[in-house]
Amino acid sequence: MRYIYFTKMLQGDLKAIMVFLKDAGLDGADLAVRPGYPVHPGNALAELPKAAKAFADEGLTIGLVSAPTDLVDPESAAARTLFEAAGKAGVPAIKLGYFPYRGNFDAGLADTRRKLARFAKLAVKTGVRACYHTHSGSLYGNNGPALRLLLQDLDPHQVGAFLDTGHIALGGGPIRMEIDTVRPWFSLLAIKDIVWDRQKSGWRSRVAPAGEGIVHWNEVAQGLKECRFNGTISLHGEYETKDLDERRRLAKEELAFLKKQLA
Repeated sequence: MRYIYFTKMLQGDLKAIMVFLKDAGLDGADLAVRPGYPVHPGNALAELPKAAKAFADEGLTIGLVSAPTDLVDPESAAARTLFEAAGKAGVPAIKLGYFPYRGNFDAGLADTRRKLARFAKLAVKTGVRACYHTHSGSLYGNNGPALRLLLQDLDPHQVGAFLDTGHIALGGGPIRMEIDTVRPWFSLLAIKDIVWDRQKSGWRSRVAPAGEGIVHWNEVAQGLKECRFNGTISLHGEYETKDLDERRRLAKEELAFLKKQLA
């Protein structure tokens, strides 16, 4: 398995990101290609292939591009450009944006399925798999069974399932069942753990380093073994740290924890 790090939480240029990844012992990046980041939708066609080469020169990989969360129109210039850029760069997958539920489930489901089928055509054209992430909340595909409704007629080589341990703990079923539900499409695993805090306004969840929250990691490991998963695992690191040194330390600790738990 390959362990990469979501660069949403990293500041600085690509060189600084690569230093962080190497220091933490990671295999590469889940590269946020979003406004305000070194590679963004406006420059991706030129800069993403350059970034991929720079990473490769350092023994690292860009295993995934995470698009802006509103990238849901496969006919848009932004979508076409990003898939073309990833194809040129040799990046194997793109995490799409999210399709929100707006009050008419059947109409929204049909529209989402139509759009994913068009993303599949982009995947065929560019050789880059479109992947949809299980994010809890009022979104289509927010857990395994809901995601299967979206993917059930699509070729897994073109559109994949990106399961998230933390969001499934919040809004899904037992992780082994969740994995099995989307097994033909299961392409990527996102790492989050979840802690509940009681506040004056009620209980609220937050992301914590792996091993500190409610995710049942032994069941994650069992589910991965049962489906013979040998793919890419993205550490999301979406928790607060006081500085980059603490983030690097926590990344190292998470990586060691995961390699022990998921081996």
